[in-house]
Amino acid sequence: MNGLGRTVEPVGGNGLDRVPATRRFDPRRHRRIAGLYDLWLAPGAGGRLVVPTAPGRPLDARAVATLVRHGADAAQDVRILTDDGARHLDLFTEVAGLLGHDVLVSPDGSDIRHAIDRSATGSARPTADSGPLDAVPLDRVTRQPMDWLVLQPPDLATSLPGWFAVDDGLVRPRTGVVGLPLPDGLALATRADFVTRRATAHRLGASTGVVTVAVTARSGGFLVGTYSGTQDVHSGGQLAALLGDLPLYGADLRLWLTWPSDADEQARLVAEVVELAETTGATVWTPPAGGRAELIDDRRDLRAFDPTGAVAAWQAHRPRYADGPSTLDATPEGLLVSRRDRERIVVASPAAGAVDTGSADGHPGPARADDPAPGPDGTSPPRSADPADAAPPTPVGDGTGAEQPAAPLPRPALVTESRRAADYGPPWLRRGQQVNAETFEAYVLVEGDPERAVGDGLPGVELFVPAFLDPRSAPAGSDLLRVRISPGGAIPMAVLRAHVPARFKYVLGSPDTYLLPAARLDRVRLVGGFRCDGFSRLLPTVDADGEPLRIRAAPTSRSVAGLPNDVRRWPGFGTRQAYALLPARSRGLPRGWLPLYQQRPVARPGRLLVEVRVPAGRTVDVGATHTMLAGLPLVRSRVDRLHRAGVDLVLASRSYDRIVVQRAFRAQGGGWQRIAEFTPGPLPSAVAGLQSAVPPRVDPPSTGDT
Repeated sequence: MNGLGRTVEPVGGNGLDRVPATRRFDPRRHRRIAGLYDLWLAPGAGGRLVVPTAPGRPLDARAVATLVRHGADAAQDVRILTDDGARHLDLFTEVAGLLGHDVLVSPDGSDIRHAIDRSATGSARPTADSGPLDAVPLDRVTRQPMDWLVLQPPDLATSLPGWFAVDDGLVRPRTGVVGLPLPDGLALATRADFVTRRATAHRLGASTGVVTVAVTARSGGFLVGTYSGTQDVHSGGQLAALLGDLPLYGADLRLWLTWPSDADEQARLVAEVVELAETTGATVWTPPAGGRAELIDDRRDLRAFDPTGAVAAWQAHRPRYADGPSTLDATPEGLLVSRRDRERIVVASPAAGAVDTGSADGHPGPARADDPAPGPDGTSPPRSADPADAAPPTPVGDGTGAEQPAAPLPRPALVTESRRAADYGPPWLRRGQQVNAETFEAYVLVEGDPERAVGDGLPGVELFVPAFLDPRSAPAGSDLLRVRISPGGAIPMAVLRAHVPARFKYVLGSPDTYLLPAARLDRVRLVGGFRCDGFSRLLPTVDADGEPLRIRAAPTSRSVAGLPNDVRRWPGFGTRQAYALLPARSRGLPRGWLPLYQQRPVARPGRLLVEVRVPAGRTVDVGATHTMLAGLPLVRSRVDRLHRAGVDLVLASRSYDRIVVQRAFRAQGGGWQRIAEFTPGPLPSAVAGLQSAVPPRVDPPSTGDT
């Protein structure tokens, strides 16, 4: 993957005017970017590139790499300043492989010009005394800015972003901590290991019920880098603060790391892991001390090894106040599997004609002599049930029970919508996207029964559905739905222009992946459902031609109260007051979520009322979310039920410890009586004290408390 899909069209004008003020490229006025080495090349005889100061010596990939090594720092990316850079795509891709870093080139049909933001200068043309100028590729016909192409090293190429931000023809340094999105977590990196960390992060598949954080262990702590090039060793508490956006409270956190070999550093790292568990409230899983976690390519999963290199079980570090047993099991095969899934998997006997799906812990069964060798991507090609059947597979969906197709479906033509086009649904997705200009077909991943997904909706927690042209893009053993998408119903991920939430940036950049937004699902129709038979073959299970595609926001570990991730939050700013009703005798707070009320509810016998202070954005505003989702009829969630039940706010369990109880009341005499001798504190500890067996003393009723 080299990111070409994002740059084949002129871009909008966030950083520059639609027709920016430009001048010819002038090396004396060029703006340098820290961490990026600029190499100025020109076309020579026969179309080959040369250095402008030595036009008689054409350059090959090794010569270009040598020029960069002589002038650049070993950790720098490279930008090639030449017109029509994409015409030499093979040359610069080889350069990226030789250097082990990204190479930025201009698109085909573009000229490199120096540009000034008119809004900053107030003039239509650059002035003689203006500052350094930005190099921008301009379309030779429309004179609109085009984005730079980011070529990654071929052996380490991914769809994940590069070190620099590329937008509106400009290259800008990123800021903050270096973090790469994982399917369910985050990979922390430094400038030194960014490219390799990005490549391994891209190969990790989605997991069930566990958040994964990839980090380097260093000096008894966790090594964290920033985009400014600095790095520092963090403690467990500092790492917990850094991971504050991940849903960790009460969850399972898997650390993808290699332990240090020094015994003292191991002891310090154990203490930091314990601190991380206590601070986040998550069960932290690590390989055994001195061991490591490695990626299993054919499963896109992590396996734990001990110091001797033998497969070992993951080790759990649980917080002291963990509620109930962990939802994961560490298997002897070095894997982490869902305890619930492990208990329900039944292995049928192959002798009875059924398919052997592997052992109950998800580990593949014994290899057979006729098993095909895995392909370059680590997955095995489809295998016919009859060894004598060597016929090539036919496309899925032809009704013949055929195997998974060998080639993806064709890509549709694209068109750019007006900024006044209809809404897409997700609040972060701005209008004016590129969409399909013609009807095409694609596949969507199904979690659960395909037949239920056809009738009740596709389970998910986002206001969109990702679709892909190649069924082999799905994890091995996945069930699929085939859909037909009318014009305007899909947005290519590779050209998506929006500030997307970090939780799913890992799906960006792929030329064969499309986003089906919730407000455009009326343009998506189901063709059929397919179930994997265990041998990488997809067999038709349901005919759903013409049925609309729906989203069912199922209550999962990644959602709150069966609501989508994109909801309206309360309060918008500051800290506000709210109330919670709780049983007078119970074992603590409910798991998952707690309803809150903005006004004091009526007194109910056998109930406690706590008055809490809620920081900004910590609860879901049910009323505002109900209004937002009312315009999305093909999205099914529990917001209607909550709204009818009179629930004002929903507080997720991961935010319990962020809420402070100010006062507490007990139902008495038909009203709420304030409980005396109550000490304000965090919600979990305050409720535990109030629900204890000793009845608290109640103050006499007063005007302010009833």
